[in-house]
Amino acid sequence: MLRRLAGMAMSRGGAKQGRRLSSLGLIIALVIASCGAIYIASRPYVSGWPALLAFMACLAAGLYLAQACYDLEGWFEQRERDLYAARLWGQLKDDAAVEPFILYLRPFISTNQIAQTDHHVVPIRSASGAVMNFAAAADRVEFEEEIEGALRAFGPLVALGQPLEHMGAGRIRVEDDEWQDAIARLIDAASLVVLLPSPRPGTSWEVERILTSGALDKTILVDPPNARGADDASYDPVSEWAGVYQSFHAHGFELPEDDPEGQLIWFASDHTPQLAETISLVDGQAHMRSFARRILKSRKLAARSADKEGTREHA
Repeated sequence: MLRRLAGMAMSRGGAKQGRRLSSLGLIIALVIASCGAIYIASRPYVSGWPALLAFMACLAAGLYLAQACYDLEGWFEQRERDLYAARLWGQLKDDAAVEPFILYLRPFISTNQIAQTDHHVVPIRSASGAVMNFAAAADRVEFEEEIEGALRAFGPLVALGQPLEHMGAGRIRVEDDEWQDAIARLIDAASLVVLLPSPRPGTSWEVERILTSGALDKTILVDPPNARGADDASYDPVSEWAGVYQSFHAHGFELPEDDPEGQLIWFASDHTPQLAETISLVDGQAHMRSFARRILKSRKLAARSADKEGTREHA
């Protein structure tokens, strides 16, 4: 239902307006719920358990509506990213200049599979001094959303897929017979590539393309955390990582062993990793952002050095 509402926005301006209205709805829902709950509980003819139940029911209804508005805001934001990705793909097909962007390559089956629940615990001390831990909230941290949040400072994250299928990268929808051409164009034009490798046919072709096209020096290789966010056993990060070893080994690259916590790897132009860092799912945004910043800085310095060498040769 919420996705369909977000899908009604046919322009980025419409999606932004939807986000603003959703934010306003969230605030209104919280205010009405709080005022309504207090009003009901303060009525003199309602007391005891009926007052408490009415208070809780009104508050719960308001919070439910506020959560729906919050989720709707997220889907409008995703709609905005999808529309941007579609426009970017249109520009690439027309051989027009595009703004810097980041390409996310992954096996489709990994979508919504890598996640972890982060529990926020509040310690409560009783009058006797005993301490009890109260779970105040539980946030589900999803890997693709973390990647998008970490890298948005360097450009929008885009990927092939169906619009509004998931929150994270802006989706580009292409026909089955043109996806390889689309990936080739996107790899060549991207300022960074984030690769979640897999031995599955589609992603394996993408891995080969990166290894043979000279794009590895702008690729962040992701060994995802082994945390599972779904019960679907068809995607296992451990076996997926083990399955891509042969592809890298065939081209002379040394792929590190799987790290249960997850890791980021950058080969640059060498056959052994130049950067490799462990990354956790819950607090990985800062690490990933720093990792990407170092790669971009290194590539910028290398480009300057190459320009200087070229100038000397022509002098």
